[in-house]
Amino acid sequence: MKSILMRVALAGGLLGLLTPTATQAQRKLRNPLNGSTELQLELARQNGDFFWGSLQARHSFGKYGESFVNNWGQVGYEHFWSEHWSGGGNARLYLLEELGGDVSSLQLYFRPEVLLRHRGDVFGLTFGQRLSLDYLFQPADQRNLSQARLRLDLERFYNVGERVKLRPRIAYEAAANIRLQPPDDAPDQRTLEQGIWRAEVGIRLSDHFDLTPYVARQTDFAIYLPQFDADGNLVSGGRTNVRTPVVGIDLRYTLFQGKSTFNRVQLPTQH
Repeated sequence: MKSILMRVALAGGLLGLLTPTATQAQRKLRNPLNGSTELQLELARQNGDFFWGSLQARHSFGKYGESFVNNWGQVGYEHFWSEHWSGGGNARLYLLEELGGDVSSLQLYFRPEVLLRHRGDVFGLTFGQRLSLDYLFQPADQRNLSQARLRLDLERFYNVGERVKLRPRIAYEAAANIRLQPPDDAPDQRTLEQGIWRAEVGIRLSDHFDLTPYVARQTDFAIYLPQFDADGNLVSGGRTNVRTPVVGIDLRYTLFQGKSTFNRVQLPTQH
């Protein structure tokens, strides 16, 4: 019990370091609702490891009608040292199109990532901790970015009949920029880049197929060029938290090495 409480306290402390302070004035903006669909294919190996790949499409439902936001492809591999510890890596390729009035821009981004994961029992729930480092390669006119990401989650399995299992889960992920010093063109750039809350219910219909509907709120922490009124009052810009509500569904199909199914540690669809 003591070791469990120490892990929870350590994870909470790390998360606290990545949480923006309330003492600094911050503006809040809300984006339109986003919808997301992800198709996943997973290959489980008999030693417990697995390969996986996914394709995701995401749309924004704004006042200008439905517009294409981005989609990406991703491949990854994860190795298990034990029931509780695993590590691996993945690579994501983004195709991003931003629509604003009659202006449209298409950009390509590449983001490799390495990760370390721990999962253990806390009061009958599975408590997951995922720490990762990634590097985002951006177009030539933008700086490449390196980030550290910490994700904490709680989940539990429930049997429904003989075959179906439900997997309610809640998770929070924070991403922080890694740099030795602020860039010259953005000396006040915020350290915390992004925070994502996600609540889901995984529905495992068979050994091969499961689907996971979810809701999420993504917050991007930014500093925009401040603008003032005639009296010198800040009317826009400055430290801004941009919130984006998301509804989505993940569809995953699992293949097994040797074709016969076997027991293994199955991770959530949010790898």
